[in-house]
Amino acid sequence: MRSLCTNWWKRRVLLHILPAAVAVVCSLLTPGYAQEYKQIVIATGSPFELGLIDELAKAFQKSHGGVVRCIKTPTGPGLELGRYGLTHITMGHEREATAKFAEDGFAARRTDLMHNFTVVVGPESDPAKVSGISDLTDVHRRIFQAKSPYLSRGDGGGMDILEKKIWKELKVNLQGETWYEVSNKFMLASLLDADKKGQYHMLDSSTWALHKSKTKSLKLLAKGPPNEYEMCMVSTVKHPNLKYNQALAEKFYDFLIGNEGQKIIAGFGVKEYGEPIYYPTVIRNPN
Repeated sequence: MRSLCTNWWKRRVLLHILPAAVAVVCSLLTPGYAQEYKQIVIATGSPFELGLIDELAKAFQKSHGGVVRCIKTPTGPGLELGRYGLTHITMGHEREATAKFAEDGFAARRTDLMHNFTVVVGPESDPAKVSGISDLTDVHRRIFQAKSPYLSRGDGGGMDILEKKIWKELKVNLQGETWYEVSNKFMLASLLDADKKGQYHMLDSSTWALHKSKTKSLKLLAKGPPNEYEMCMVSTVKHPNLKYNQALAEKFYDFLIGNEGQKIIAGFGVKEYGEPIYYPTVIRNPN
């Protein structure tokens, strides 16, 4: 049996996310409840926290019925739920982790869905002088050299995986560094913590666009490359239990990459925040 305890976020899957996922899946199999509602489960993080999944689910359910339930989880733990057959669909933004998931036979389908951007925020004084830099490795090198306060998420999500890759590329040992802290929290909670202490912090542009008004001491300093979200349909060959409501899951998957779903992604938040929150990938200019 594969160990769930090789690092802290996998222990988090075992102790916190996994029981919640089991509860959701078991509820789908409760006789009276299941007969009344056709339900599917999707595992994702920011797209749910920021409200996009609710918008997509609302439109889908209006046309197709059923219920779309979501387990809020970062990319890594979400893929673990897929490996254990506890979600029909995973949605995340770490290509290597998703590629490994597919390579191991857990993805019946895998599709690019949308993107936002990776950004770094920090204090207005910008002691590390990273403003306007698009190379995230250079941004982190400058922060390290300046020993400027930095907050990492450390939650096993796509952003956390990217950050660890950058430090590894820089051959930086962060152990014992007092300027470097780890929140072990999700995107919004980490942003608010960084704001309290005036720390540099890497996150996605969607979270910043929706919640920058809640910060008092931070500003957008650096905008990096696209942060690309992929979607996987978990294999029913690996997990026959997911055949329950699989037809509905397939319809939702196709809805997301179809014209209607991509239009919702393109328009999400534009009226409220004056800018796109996510950018559709499958249909780049949906009409």
